[in-house]
Formats: sequence, C-alpha cells, structure tokens
Amino acid sequence: MKKYILIIVTGAIFLFSVNYYWQNRYVELRPVVPREDLHRPIFFSEIFHNQLFKNANLNEVPRYYYKNMKYVLDRESQEYILKNGVIYIKYKYMNDMEMIWNYTTKTSNLDWFKSQRDMDSINGDIKNKEELDRIIKGFQK
Repeated sequence: MKKYILIIVTGAIFLFSVNYYWQNRYVELRPVVPREDLHRPIFFSEIFHNQLFKNANLNEVPRYYYKNMKYVLDRESQEYILKNGVIYIKYKYMNDMEMIWNYTTKTSNLDWFKSQRDMDSINGDIKNKEELDRIIKGFQK
C-alpha cells in the first residue's frame, strides 16, 4: 500500500515539475494582431480569447514595434531576456495573446508614450522622462 502511495506522490510531483518548467521557460516574443479572418461563430470568447488573435506576419508588424518593445516591457514590469537582439519572455505570458496584443499596440501608440512622459514629469523621474522624449521625437520623424 505504501508503495502505491509513493508512486502516486512521485508521479504527481513529476507532473507538477514538468508543468512548472513548461510554463516558465523563455520563448521568443512575437507581435500579435487581431484575427480578421474569422468566418465562424466565436464560442466562449471570454474564456478562449486567444482565438481572437494571431501572430503577426512581417508586413503586419507595427512600425515601431522592435524599437520600442523593450521600453514597453520595462514599463509594464514584465520579465524578459534580451539575447542577440531578440526578446524572450516566459511562455505563460506569451500564451496570453491579449496581453501581448496590448504590448504590441503600445509600441506604436504616441498618446501612451505622452501620458507616460506626463506621469514621469509629475513624479519627478527625469531619467525616464528624457528617454520618453527621445522615443516621442522618433515618432515625429
């Protein structure tokens, strides 16, 4: 009887460890855009909201995506690794396509950067305000 309990507990620990590793591994961050080609009914959109989005093709990537994504991730306190110019985030965050779509749209949203600059100037954060000024000037070119 003890042998069966030990096997069940060991198996549960093993499965938990595999799931924990799988969810916390780092994967390449890819831009996400809304799926416009849905010609079928959307069931349980509140639960299965990933069906509303897709990974962007090269021609669908916002103009400032690669330039501003690092700042957006820093501002949103998102964990990431930068390796050879490629950004990697945890799989469990990449699997939340709505959140990644939010980050993707922020990279090219001038109003969001201006609101962050205003917030930094109110809080007295000069370093971030100067970086935001540089990013905003990049939009105007």
